[in-house]
Amino acid sequence: MHNTAEQLPPKVITPPERGPLPVIVVGNGPSGMRVVRELLSHNSDIPIIIYGEEQYEAYNRVQLSSWLAGEIDWETLLQPLDKNEAHNVTEKVGYKIDSINVDNKTVTDNTGNIQHYSKLVLATGSNPHIPKIKGIHATGVYTFRNLKDANALLARRASSHHTVVLGGGLLGIESARAMQIGNTKVTLIENTDRLLGQQLDNEASKLLQKEIVSLGIDIIIGDGVIEAIVNERLNGIRLRSGKEIACDTLIVATGIRPNINLAKSAGLTYSRGITVNNAMQTSNRDIYAIGECVEYQSKVYGLVAPGLEQASVAAANISKIVNNYAGSIAASRLKVVGTQVFSMGPMGVNEIQHFGITYSYHDDKKGVYRKILVHRYRLKGAIGIGDWAETVRLQTIIGKNKWIFPWQIVRFINSGNIWPEEVSQSVNAWPSHALVCQCMGVTRGSIGNAISAGACKLEEVSKKTGASTVCGSCKPLVQDLLGTQSMHEPVAMYKTLIGFSSFALLAALLFFLAPAIPYATSVQHDWHWDVLWREQFNKQVSGFTILGLFIVGLLVSLRKRIRIFDKLGKFEFWRMFHILLGILAVLGLVAHTGFRMGNGLSFFLMLSFTCMIFVGAISTGVIGFEHRISNALATRVRRLSVLWHILLFWPVPVLLAWHILKSYWY
Repeated sequence: MHNTAEQLPPKVITPPERGPLPVIVVGNGPSGMRVVRELLSHNSDIPIIIYGEEQYEAYNRVQLSSWLAGEIDWETLLQPLDKNEAHNVTEKVGYKIDSINVDNKTVTDNTGNIQHYSKLVLATGSNPHIPKIKGIHATGVYTFRNLKDANALLARRASSHHTVVLGGGLLGIESARAMQIGNTKVTLIENTDRLLGQQLDNEASKLLQKEIVSLGIDIIIGDGVIEAIVNERLNGIRLRSGKEIACDTLIVATGIRPNINLAKSAGLTYSRGITVNNAMQTSNRDIYAIGECVEYQSKVYGLVAPGLEQASVAAANISKIVNNYAGSIAASRLKVVGTQVFSMGPMGVNEIQHFGITYSYHDDKKGVYRKILVHRYRLKGAIGIGDWAETVRLQTIIGKNKWIFPWQIVRFINSGNIWPEEVSQSVNAWPSHALVCQCMGVTRGSIGNAISAGACKLEEVSKKTGASTVCGSCKPLVQDLLGTQSMHEPVAMYKTLIGFSSFALLAALLFFLAPAIPYATSVQHDWHWDVLWREQFNKQVSGFTILGLFIVGLLVSLRKRIRIFDKLGKFEFWRMFHILLGILAVLGLVAHTGFRMGNGLSFFLMLSFTCMIFVGAISTGVIGFEHRISNALATRVRRLSVLWHILLFWPVPVLLAWHILKSYWY
């Protein structure tokens, strides 16, 4: 049910004689709406009233810059509640809460209405920080925190010739990108030594700066604005260095300040933000606070994801489900010209050198830079520039303070990956509380519930949960959870792979099940096929052919470990080449043995060879059918096949050396 401040006359609402008092949520931003959804998931009949100060329905503030840039439409930006599930929820759009009476447990809005509550949740968010700069309040100076600001910038962008953005953080970069639409000249100014100083080190920041400059955005680092030059309206800015820049628009994106005015006037405990305990309760046990207005253990989080975590904790405790908040490890993602930027943990200016050891990986050709922070073999932080498939898994590992082993560090230094590409745990096996979408704080359990409720497409899951609506890096994980309802495209030459797999599988089974090819029983046969394994020369030819194929196969495997070989061909070609070597080895083995398994150590050598062929055939078949089976099943089978391939390979060199030595010795 929807009401606006203009629709209802002022009146005092007295507590009902029957029925429970409502839970009141002040603020319909991401955190406020998350706490409502979580409350409904615990008890769909609980009465809830949401007060939203803006004259708009709930919308996804995280995507404001994407909306301003024209990348998403209005419907995508909106974040309405499911009316069927929220029949006991009243949304009061355009209402501002002016005061709280903690003794009577009431709130008073800007129309004079008084509403009683059972529990009160403050999700009042934050206000933009406006630095003390001469002329900063002139016409032509804007902030970018809400939809009203976005609408003003949308109108301004059409007539702006030169826009200056003050602040090189996440919001400043997004503002600069959005304002560039329509060939507006944009200059980004950061007064510290780097962009995204809270998230990135110098090297990562330089790579990001290069990407932004390639967009045509000018960047000034290490200089700040000391004055806005005003003549009736903004005409330019003056920097600390004395340089003047002519501009007609200035966007101030220099950080935020928690909005604590309502809490202060109610006598709640506060510092920089509203002080809360690990149940998200304020100094009044019936009042909770979440999001950017909150201070927990002397820390204020300026990102959306921690607020969403806090909302889940608050909703659980209001519903009498014990859930303690232990703080958040903030993760940041940004896409600039399709380039993924990732940071998590104490990185950037917060990186303390003696806290741990850092390891980095560079690939200048691909524009990739990665860095991890390790303390006592536990992963504490990570930075990534460029696509990095492991980022969501990294968030789980860092958040749970899990071990990282020496061989994983070596792998990271050499390849940039902590885990083998083919060995990745299926998201289906994650615990329900594990975050799949860090940007919107969506857990695997929430996505599973949405799928169970009938969401069978990625778009439907995104609309219902918000997952993959920001940076999009979690889309493959959501697709994995959708399972067979969301299949991938087939790999290159998949029909050939299936054919080779069937042939190798049949050959391996014949070695185990088929009788040996008999020797020729008469000299009158036109062709004595048994010369292939009777005559020593022929056995040497087939034997050394198998040995040569074996060595070439090992060299092909090394290609995946040594980066210099990347330019020698695409992965799909070398995969097919490796499989073809296996097929030729099977033919050579038939020619060498005639399906005879041998005796003694020769038997164990043949057993290792045939088992390797069998496992390799299964792995190849799974790759060929990957688009028709679930990712979870494909991952499990491929992981096991790689493991068994390695285990079966270990005895082969020794057994092969003995077989060759025995042949020449006797």
